[in-house]
Amino acid sequence: MIATQLNITAEQAAECLKEAWTADNDMKKVAWEEQELADHDEAAQRAEEEDQHQNEELQHNEQNETREPEKKKPKLNSFVTNCPIATAIKLHPSHFALHKLEEHEYIELSYFTPDGCAEAANNDHAMAEEAFAFSKVNDLVSL
Repeated sequence: MIATQLNITAEQAAECLKEAWTADNDMKKVAWEEQELADHDEAAQRAEEEDQHQNEELQHNEQNETREPEKKKPKLNSFVTNCPIATAIKLHPSHFALHKLEEHEYIELSYFTPDGCAEAANNDHAMAEEAFAFSKVNDLVSL
């Protein structure tokens, strides 16, 4: 059909078709290689951006880790030279009152007054006075 339209022989028509196909195929190969190169460049750029993002995140985490211990360090009060040290220990509320506060329960204010704190200090015993305890006397254990 091409041979009759162009008024050439069948071999010449086959050669024309072969040349056209080869030219088209070569153009497609070049386009394919350009696309492969563009995809490779894009993937490399994405990987580089991801690495950079991970590095920034690591640096951010390291900065946070270095800041956390600084936040956890207790702040020291200012030091005043030639200031006498208190000879008496300040009284504190009873453990009962502090526990009530932690539990957000009602507690009377009298527990926090100086009298209430003094009473708590007088009544605060690690062991009841009437309790039995083991003691060693002359290589003997007694209650």
